[in-house]
Amino acid sequence: MNLSRFAVLMLAIMLGACASQNVRTGTNADADANGAPVAETTEEEALVSSTADKDPWEGFNRRMFSFNHFLDRAILKPTAKGYVKVTPKFMRTGVSNFFRNLRQPVTAVNLLLQGHPVQAFNATGRFAFNAVFGIGGLFDPATAAEIPYRERDFGQTLAQWGWDDSRYLVLPIFGPATVRDGIGSGVSTTISPVSWLAQREGAGVSVLYGVDARANALPMESFLEGAVDPYLLIRDAYLQRRHCQIVDCSEEMPDYLLPDYDYEIPDFDRLP
Repeated sequence: MNLSRFAVLMLAIMLGACASQNVRTGTNADADANGAPVAETTEEEALVSSTADKDPWEGFNRRMFSFNHFLDRAILKPTAKGYVKVTPKFMRTGVSNFFRNLRQPVTAVNLLLQGHPVQAFNATGRFAFNAVFGIGGLFDPATAAEIPYRERDFGQTLAQWGWDDSRYLVLPIFGPATVRDGIGSGVSTTISPVSWLAQREGAGVSVLYGVDARANALPMESFLEGAVDPYLLIRDAYLQRRHCQIVDCSEEMPDYLLPDYDYEIPDFDRLP
């Protein structure tokens, strides 16, 4: 079972914090054509308005969100915290590097399908470089060699092929997605080297993959503190980032929202 959605959740939590900051886009002095005052709006309210129409299944999604939250608090988060507590930091970093490198072949395929053969070649080269010189990918010499890291998935490919609008959907365990991205995730899982390795070595590989991804999300959870509605926060942050992964937002968004945002492996010493 591929649990890479937890990595997406980590980014959604982090980006959601940015989306939740209230920024005035109007003032009490503003007026409409009839001279009536225009109500103040916030960046968060504008974002909710623009994404609400993509969530017609909100009732189902909220129930699934609650189920995932219960499962996380009962099993997944305690397991991840236990993993962090008993596993040395250098080993956790190596595991994260290993699985991160295994995602590069899927990225290469999607870059090729999206019409970027040079970038696909670079992703393949990065994978091979780390596999050979990074002891199977446990280390990341490719970054030191300035070979760029990219992530592409089949949801993005389907969007590039014309499926540019899709309903929001919360999947059990996997978390935030859309119908398009859920299908894309299924394709990615089918061809992923992680799945191939799990079939060969056993389910423990998938379990470790999920635990590692959930552990990486632990330092980011403080961004959800004080959220009036965590469901809306995560939904809108997820949809905003997916939009920027498909449409170039470089002129309107900060660096951390850009498609190739290369996050560092979190510092586990900052656990909440």
